[in-house]
Amino acid sequence: MSFSHQRHLLYNLLMCVIAAFTFIGFAQKEPYSVDGVVDSVWDKYKVQSTQIGGFGESSEGEPAISVDVYDKNDIPKVEKYLENNLSKDDLAQYEINVFSNKGIHY
Repeated sequence: MSFSHQRHLLYNLLMCVIAAFTFIGFAQKEPYSVDGVVDSVWDKYKVQSTQIGGFGESSEGEPAISVDVYDKNDIPKVEKYLENNLSKDDLAQYEINVFSNKGIHY
């Protein structure tokens, strides 16, 4: 077997291994959900609370995603994170409300 033939086989084997790892990575990724995106905010920022639901005086108000962060400087970061990770349909459906009560517990 010539050196160029061995190199070609090694290249093909390497491509198969890369393809397999790529497929495994995509297969293990959790399916998209609004809950999943909002829950992931807890891993990235110091968050006091999150809520997905009605906004207003009754639970049947406008659909909203509310995030209470400890540090008011995180507000634009969390807004940007949600804008980048929620689908366009979800961004159109939900009002995004990120605020800071500075650690006040009610």
